[in-house]
Amino acid sequence: MDQDERFARREPLVAPYDRGEQRIRRERGYRNVMPSGSGNESGQEGKGNRFRYARIIGSSLFVIVLVVGAFFAAGPLMTFLERPLTRVTVEGEFLYVSKQRTSDLISAELDDDFLQLDLMRLKQVLESDPWVEHASLGRRWPDTLLVRIVEQKPIARWGDNGFMNQRGEIIQVDSTGQLGDLPGLYGTEADAWLLMQQYQDLSRLLRTRGLEVVALRCDDKRAWRMTLKNDIEVVIGRDQVMEKMRRFISVYDEHLHRYWLDVKSIDVRYTNGIAVQWIPESEAGAHFIKSS
Repeated sequence: MDQDERFARREPLVAPYDRGEQRIRRERGYRNVMPSGSGNESGQEGKGNRFRYARIIGSSLFVIVLVVGAFFAAGPLMTFLERPLTRVTVEGEFLYVSKQRTSDLISAELDDDFLQLDLMRLKQVLESDPWVEHASLGRRWPDTLLVRIVEQKPIARWGDNGFMNQRGEIIQVDSTGQLGDLPGLYGTEADAWLLMQQYQDLSRLLRTRGLEVVALRCDDKRAWRMTLKNDIEVVIGRDQVMEKMRRFISVYDEHLHRYWLDVKSIDVRYTNGIAVQWIPESEAGAHFIKSS
């Protein structure tokens, strides 16, 4: 066998292509990574890191510039903002609390600093006045304080030193002289709502005859007594208040309205009529007293 023949029979240096082995390699995780691909990924990552570092440094420099600028600008800025308070505007109806009283309360709490003024404390001071229901405050640039006063709305006098507002709350004050046109309610605070309700029912009934309730009393035994205009007293008693007053209306319509100005007091506690006390000097009183 010559040399060429021996060379032709030699085993191949590279094993033949085996599809099964290739499949096994893929299952085991083998893959062919090109050197060029690895280089590209590394380059892109490096560029991203350099970009992030540059952005962080830029942000830090920006913050430093802001802090330094704020430090040097703080003095002139505070000088500009710390302006003195030069004007106070007060608004409201001022039916029960005087405008001068409001101004005095405000002046006691003011200083020269417009921005440092404690509006919440001033609000509490104003609302501590029993005649003030609500106070609202605000600033108007550059140097004005705005104050709005909402007063209580009394609907009846309560006792000698108080009144009842529209929510049925009893407010104690030093004097109710300026509430002389309002009806007076007298009783315990526990009966306040009952007094108000009874007053409203009696007022609606008597108003149809031109009669006006000026005072209503309820004692500890729940006995009722009423005062009408011209100081005419009406004794009602404890029970069946509205039924007794309807009986009074019947007598008033039939007889009493003609002599109403001569009546001093009325007692409606009877089951079959009413008792009338006349003014002694009156013509009707002299007539009925002599007749009796």
